[in-house]
Amino acid sequence: MAKTNKQPPQPKGKKSRPAPYPQKARVEVTFDGPSSSTTPAPSAPATKAPKASSSSAQPEEEKPVVPATVDVKGKGKAVDQDQSGVTQGTFVVVAGSYEKLLYGLEGSLPSSSAAAGPDEGEGAGTKLEPIFIFPAHLACVKAIAASPGGKWLATGSEDEFIKLWDLRRRREMGSLSQHTGSITSLHFPSSSHLVSTSVDGTIALFRTSDWACLKALKGHSGRVNYVDVHPTGRVALSVGKDMTLRMWDLMRGRGAASLALGTEAEIVRFSPLGTHFAVLFPKKVELYSLTLKLLHRIETKSRFNTLEFALIPGAEGEEEEVLCVGTEKGVVEVRKVEIADEDEVKEEDEEKEPEEVETQPIGGATLDHVVSLVGHTNRIKSLSTLSQPVIGSDPSSISRTVLLSTVSSDGYINLYDLSSAMCANASSSESAMGDASALPQVRPVASYNTKGSRLTCVFLADGKKGEIGGEKKPDSEEEDDDEEDGEDMYDQGSDGEEDDEGLDGVNVEFEDEEEEEMEEEGEEE
Repeated sequence: MAKTNKQPPQPKGKKSRPAPYPQKARVEVTFDGPSSSTTPAPSAPATKAPKASSSSAQPEEEKPVVPATVDVKGKGKAVDQDQSGVTQGTFVVVAGSYEKLLYGLEGSLPSSSAAAGPDEGEGAGTKLEPIFIFPAHLACVKAIAASPGGKWLATGSEDEFIKLWDLRRRREMGSLSQHTGSITSLHFPSSSHLVSTSVDGTIALFRTSDWACLKALKGHSGRVNYVDVHPTGRVALSVGKDMTLRMWDLMRGRGAASLALGTEAEIVRFSPLGTHFAVLFPKKVELYSLTLKLLHRIETKSRFNTLEFALIPGAEGEEEEVLCVGTEKGVVEVRKVEIADEDEVKEEDEEKEPEEVETQPIGGATLDHVVSLVGHTNRIKSLSTLSQPVIGSDPSSISRTVLLSTVSSDGYINLYDLSSAMCANASSSESAMGDASALPQVRPVASYNTKGSRLTCVFLADGKKGEIGGEKKPDSEEEDDDEEDGEDMYDQGSDGEEDDEGLDGVNVEFEDEEEEEMEEEGEEE
């Protein structure tokens, strides 16, 4: 983990960087004690929390926000257990706000069936219990990410620091000061690595075992808005203020390819299938193949704010891919993703006249709007998905559902069941396809009101694992499994011995090293 040293004195009139965080959090967060909602909140700690703006969630008396208490030994109400000894697992929703607050909610699905359907109303059968609320940074919280398995939590802020938390033990681990600008995005490609982007134009790759910075990637000429890593972990994509899309070879720690977009993109996301990715612009979303070929485009007159892919479990083990897009109107558009086979696309292009092919360059994919997720009264700021096991009435029957959490400027954190939403779409008539007003409108299965906080980001993380017949690994064994990562894959490729073969047979032409050096020299001048 990066060490924090005292800052040298700054000249008068020059804006100084915020002082590094001390070893202990400014607000002591206590997680021991009963988790009953009827238990009175403990007295405020000696160190006062920073004051939030007038729109933040504050009690009637102006007092510092006090974190809720929770029993980490599993005595709370968040876990459902029946007489057969079957325990439903939990999940954690973590959200950040402009008021520097970090919200943590623990939830669980009913063990007898999946989450409530669209007609059952808000909160039917699903629980969301607050487990912590406290000021986590010195400025607005801009990004949140949790590692697979839910052990590590990372939060980024305009104060230029990445704060690290042990989500299982509910305690702060420290902070990273690699960047010299606001943190714009965070991503855990695996439980062993963290990737971050910043206004300073760099992408940093950290190792979670010692929190050392393995690589600092430079290529964008301005702010880096977002980064995402391919499911294999070998390649990353980033977009920035310089209106370019850049592909990075993480094995070598260098640029692989770049594409001029013509407009500044805000988010780029790989599909879980690893065969395509989506790029979000303020008023459009574009779908690309790994060869950087444009497959499809959707546009809006208002604004798109965020997006996320998800694989919905279907019948006979098949999965259906959807793209969830958060809009300015407070609605999440769920769009069904269908990618045509490359051979079929080539045959269609060959049948067309040359002039027709030139005038219709987009093809090979469809993004049909099938369901609308409602429940917010203002713009959707961020969303996150998580696959969650559901134990049926028969303990041996375990299915999976996909949860989606959203945060909005209206101060609400909503939770949706995408599997139930797609069932609502299947039961609707085919005549509704393409007509947004006739599409099924699905309400949240659970919701939490922050009472005025301006929420900025959200992440769904794994919580406590369920058990059948008492067969559950102790926490110590789970931690050992996370630490047994073997050799670092990103250290192995640093010597340049990797071949230039891309992903799934796609050849990637890497940029010339001399050209990269010339670009870096030009930026320094």
